[in-house]
Amino acid sequence: MKVTLNPNTIYQKILQNKINRIEGIELLISIIEKSDTTSARLESLNILYSLKTQDQIVFKTLENCIISDEFEEIRIISAKNILENYKHAGEKCLEWVLLNDKSTKLLKVLGEMLNDPKIDRYKTLFTIFLHRLEKIAEKFDIVSEEVPFLLDIEFDLENYNSFNWSSNSKLIFDVDVMFKVQDQHISELSISLRDHIPSSIKLLKNLKNLNLSCNNLTDLPDTFSDLTSLESLDLSWNDFKVVPDVLNELKSVEKINFQNNLIQK
Repeated sequence: MKVTLNPNTIYQKILQNKINRIEGIELLISIIEKSDTTSARLESLNILYSLKTQDQIVFKTLENCIISDEFEEIRIISAKNILENYKHAGEKCLEWVLLNDKSTKLLKVLGEMLNDPKIDRYKTLFTIFLHRLEKIAEKFDIVSEEVPFLLDIEFDLENYNSFNWSSNSKLIFDVDVMFKVQDQHISELSISLRDHIPSSIKLLKNLKNLNLSCNNLTDLPDTFSDLTSLESLDLSWNDFKVVPDVLNELKSVEKINFQNNLIQK
């Protein structure tokens, strides 16, 4: 029986017992390894993930995707699959990913999955994840507690610019994020081209100046109230219709720019 090499078609035929599970998995692997269409490869990987396969050939395919695939989303779903379904066989592979992969999004996803105190088998890998955070902190000369925020905003760990501002401070920036590091803390931050700000911004305890102008923001996370050192806040050129209540809790702020929003006067 000829089966069209379409991931969803294959999946439906597996569910309907029109092809056996092994044959269907082989077809999905063929797409992952040979297709030039990234979306088809990604869909095939997602189907393998939902099938919760525990097959050695599937594991090797996932391992190859993690180590060598250029596409971030391909590596992410492969890592998630190995972590959940091939944890023991894939521990060395996941350890390599945690220590070497350049994708902040991948590190964030794995960190969130590993940070589960109820699952003992994740503890070793979570310790390795924390070690990677320390390495990133050293690279940017910040405390490791602030690194999760950089992961959340998907700051580029490789393609960025940096120059020393003074003997104890430096300026670091990529295309849409710029921050000043002073005495190992992010003290100034500017972010653009976003529609939300992650709640992990609360980790920036020493943040004094924050520029969020020219985004598409309509609200702010409640954790904004934890920015107890904040002195200046620029929220101009956004899409706020009302002033966020959390701003009333920022007792240290001396200046807020709210120009050019959608607030009715």
